Amino acid sequence: MKRSFYDRNAQKILLVSAFLVIPTFAGAFRALKSNKNDVAQWLPSQYEETTTFKWFRRHFAGEQFILMSWDGCTLGDDRLRLMVGKLDPQHHPTRLDTATEGAPAELAGDNPQYFKEAITGKDLLKRLTSDPANLSDEEALARLKGTLIGPDGLTTCVLVTLTDDGKEHMRDCVNVVRRTAAECNIQPAELHMGGPPVDNVAIDEAGEQSLYRLAGFAAMIGLAISWWCLRNVKLIAIVFFAGIYGAAASLAIVRYSPMLWGEAPGWISVNAILLTMPSLVYVATISGAIHLSNYYRDLLEEGVDIAVAPEKAIRHAWLPLTLATATTSVGLWTLCYSEVVPIQLFGLYSGIGVVVSALLLFFHVPAALQVWPLREFARQAALHRHDEPHEQSAFSQALGAFWYRIGDFIIRRNGLVAFGCLALLTACGWGMVNTKTSVHLMRLFPPDAKILADYTWLEKNLGDLVPMEVILKIDPEQCRLDFLEKMELVERIQQKLEQTKEVGGVLTAVTFSPHLPRPEEFKKAKSNPLIRIAVRDPYRTARRVTAKKLLEHRDEYIKGDYLAIEDDGKELWRISARVGALNDVDYGDILTGIRQHVEPVLAEVKHDGVEGIQPVYTGLVPLIYKAQRSLLQGLVWGFVSDFVLITIVMMIAVRDFSAGVILALPSIFPAVMVFGVMGWAGIVIDIGTVMAPSVALGVTVDDVVHFMIQYRGGLKSGLSRRESVMLAYKGCARAMYQSWGVIGLGMSVFAFSPFTPTQRFGYMMVTLLTSALIGNLLLLPSLLAGPLGSLFGRRYTRARKAVAKPMEQERPAPAGVRLHAAEAVHTDHVRRGIKA
Repeated sequence: MKRSFYDRNAQKILLVSAFLVIPTFAGAFRALKSNKNDVAQWLPSQYEETTTFKWFRRHFAGEQFILMSWDGCTLGDDRLRLMVGKLDPQHHPTRLDTATEGAPAELAGDNPQYFKEAITGKDLLKRLTSDPANLSDEEALARLKGTLIGPDGLTTCVLVTLTDDGKEHMRDCVNVVRRTAAECNIQPAELHMGGPPVDNVAIDEAGEQSLYRLAGFAAMIGLAISWWCLRNVKLIAIVFFAGIYGAAASLAIVRYSPMLWGEAPGWISVNAILLTMPSLVYVATISGAIHLSNYYRDLLEEGVDIAVAPEKAIRHAWLPLTLATATTSVGLWTLCYSEVVPIQLFGLYSGIGVVVSALLLFFHVPAALQVWPLREFARQAALHRHDEPHEQSAFSQALGAFWYRIGDFIIRRNGLVAFGCLALLTACGWGMVNTKTSVHLMRLFPPDAKILADYTWLEKNLGDLVPMEVILKIDPEQCRLDFLEKMELVERIQQKLEQTKEVGGVLTAVTFSPHLPRPEEFKKAKSNPLIRIAVRDPYRTARRVTAKKLLEHRDEYIKGDYLAIEDDGKELWRISARVGALNDVDYGDILTGIRQHVEPVLAEVKHDGVEGIQPVYTGLVPLIYKAQRSLLQGLVWGFVSDFVLITIVMMIAVRDFSAGVILALPSIFPAVMVFGVMGWAGIVIDIGTVMAPSVALGVTVDDVVHFMIQYRGGLKSGLSRRESVMLAYKGCARAMYQSWGVIGLGMSVFAFSPFTPTQRFGYMMVTLLTSALIGNLLLLPSLLAGPLGSLFGRRYTRARKAVAKPMEQERPAPAGVRLHAAEAVHTDHVRRGIKA
């Protein structure tokens, strides 16, 4: 007797699996350690907004800042001096060897500097009232209100800017600040921090907490589902290990994939969205392994030799497993249409992870069953085969009768059911017009998150924190304005922005300059004859003195990070506006409002014959606005591509062109339903919401394809369309709700995440899978039993009529008798539908 493939190669397969265990789990661990989130890198590098922001970062270091304050932090607080003394590099160099414990060892030798400067509102007040600015106390205080000094004129903060090394190790920077605050007798509950690095680190920590918390939940649910379905310790161990192995492999691929492209390991960092992937792959692997194990046990119960049972189980399972893998992975890969990088990476690597899990199911699991077979189970099954066949339990009989009544009602009232489902689908589809997307940073955190409380405190006591940058690029060869006139231009734009309701404080080079002379201040001087004799034009004289003084301190403005010089000599004048982090406003409206205040000022200057001035808008606000628009566009393209994908898969799977059009309706039913309701209810779509439909697509299409296989089997055996629908319904209904239970419960763990996108991903998965179950159990059979169903399987019905004998035109046998005969012929199809 010829030995099976797994009988010959099982030990080799397990040796390869064992050999890969260490690099797989080591790669997964290192991938987790690489978790890093930078909102500024959420858009592709080739985008104009991304390119502009990188250009801005090269010239201005102050865009990466940590702003901290605490309860009781006023201008007279001695702890301000202590904090600056410990953080400012001129007082105390803060290097990696003084950072938090557990920092990467390979970087310790580089000994990088984290902070460029640490300064307080009190320091800036002193600087503005001293030479060269020499402002009065009132004017200096007025310039800093709403930025580094609160509206009360007392509350202040510490502002720390990061070096290039600090930008690469933002978590270490934030942890150094936290530890330093504790050393200065500032309790963690009293400390309030904000700024882009704090936002990114908060996302890092929330994503990691989500993973570690969900890992335990997912493991427990996987074990519970495995025990409920298998009730065998050996099988559970094989299935559970396959799930853990698949999750670790998906992370390891992220770590090692750059090697395939010739890049250094770690080129791709794990992000908070990508941390959702291991649990997804774990649940998908567990689900497939349970189904494969059920095939294996069924074969043993039928008396199949234990030496060939794993290979025969694969023969039975290859079609549903391949379909589930193909539809799920391709559905995930459609997320690569998104222009938001975390969603791209999630779709790419999750799809690869699902394929890897399929490889485990086709090789590792059957090899393990070959080496450690269920001999005791096979022996007990052999004993039971010689016993009297036992009747089904009352519960099983009642469940079967329930599904028969439901299926019979849908078939008899197919028009009513189909009309109701399609009307609901149309209404929800119209609601999708009202869908709104958001990548608002503060929406990433739950309402009780500390970062939200910190921003609430900071914006109430100091001012808005989200930077919106306007850069005036001035070509000195074309622009005839002198240094003072450029300052005045910046001041006019600053005043315009400060008058808008969307903008809080504005910082420019003018904020730190001497008082600029104004014509109205010299009207009295011109009316005094003594002054006219001494100084013929006091205003012009004051301007010459101020212009000279400003030019002498030009390098200080460059050092202050509000003026930069490009390599080609062009001057970059920075106007840094602050908008609210917690305000529920559209960033697109903010960007439009800022443009509407800047452009008229520049138009007036150009009208006076001044050329060579170009405004550049950048910062987090344009980036977030672009990401928000990209999210909506990606959602639309996702629907289109999913529809095309479903149609093609259906045509190939059931070998019928008309089936693709018919069956696309129940396949897109869950996504249209859920997003339509969200549109009508005004629920905002975020990055966690967008990911869910592509994951649910695989489950939905898999169930639909299995239903069609059963339906086609009934047509082939000579049943009518309605009888074939009933056969498919009885064979697949149980499989559908079991699939909903296994994957829906597994995905429900995400609902417990402290990271809002992951949490909403969990809610969306359960909702989408429930909608898919309703569509597959109601809409699909009603369509096939109705007039549209006649388009599918016409060649089978024509063949049946062509070979029918005249006596067969008499009154047909009762449906129950004919269905019983068909079920006897197609027990293999029914078993596939139930177990798949």
